[in-house]
Amino acid sequence: MCSRALGTDMKRREFITALGAAAAWPLTATGQTPARSAHVVLLSPVDPSELVGLRRNLQDLGYIEGRNIRLDIRSAAGQVDLLPDLAKAVAREGGIDAILAQSFPAAIAAYRATQTIPIVAIVGVDPVASGLAESLARPGHNVTGIAIFAEETNVKLVELLREVAPRAVRLAAIAAITGGGNLSLGAVQETGRKLDFDVEIIKIADTADLANALRPDVLSRFDALMIPPDVVLSRHKAEIVKLIGSSNKPAIFPSSDWAESGGLLAFGPDLAEAGRQLILQLDRVLKGAKPGDLPFERPTKFALNINLHTARAMGIELPPTLLARADKVIE
Repeated sequence: MCSRALGTDMKRREFITALGAAAAWPLTATGQTPARSAHVVLLSPVDPSELVGLRRNLQDLGYIEGRNIRLDIRSAAGQVDLLPDLAKAVAREGGIDAILAQSFPAAIAAYRATQTIPIVAIVGVDPVASGLAESLARPGHNVTGIAIFAEETNVKLVELLREVAPRAVRLAAIAAITGGGNLSLGAVQETGRKLDFDVEIIKIADTADLANALRPDVLSRFDALMIPPDVVLSRHKAEIVKLIGSSNKPAIFPSSDWAESGGLLAFGPDLAEAGRQLILQLDRVLKGAKPGDLPFERPTKFALNINLHTARAMGIELPPTLLARADKVIE
């Protein structure tokens, strides 16, 4: 191996080691952890944004950090290709009672790294078709959790967008290349064809370059825009909503918090409720249940949120029938 390649490889390993070590500090005040405390690692492609809700859900089930649970974070900080190395480091560490995997890329990286540590995951794709489970009812491996089935959500997003923009032809679906959302883009393209859309995928290679990828001359080529479920892009809601809003094109987003951030329309699962379901699954695993025996669950609540303030600012008149079906209208 040439010295340059060896140096690059050593630097990558050093980066992984440093990243893992920095993230390994428990999210509690320093102090001795009880001997029987559960040790859980959260593996995520992005820096987690919902730790307050996660901690609340744990506390509701009697898990108190520093007393009977230790929660560590391993984040790829948006560099999804680092997940396999982070997962392998977790598997080597030992003493891990469970891995919480946020997104399909995190779940598949964890599963490939270990078939012994229980994995509780929230994924946007079909766990069976993606190889995580033998069936939804009995996953059979060491992985269980919550399956959102982004393919079905994407169908609904395209259908709702057609109601808002009945004469639109050119539809852009915006997705990060490595975010996991691209795994369900086939549903966008198929539904788009059925509803007479010409669908084009705008692939985001680097979220640091969003302003260039979504610049006005790019968005002006389309009549309507959508964001499929995408864990990487969800960490950049405010910037994406602002860039899309400046295009003055109707757009739809994959969860209610996008509408709260100024997005025109948002439809998707109640992520707070899905988070509670996920921690209930984790609780069962920590109490001795085998992931392979626990069915993958599906979200129980979905919501359609409409930002009427944004609609008025953009001069878009929404169908009264759509407004009547909304779970929440933001004035």
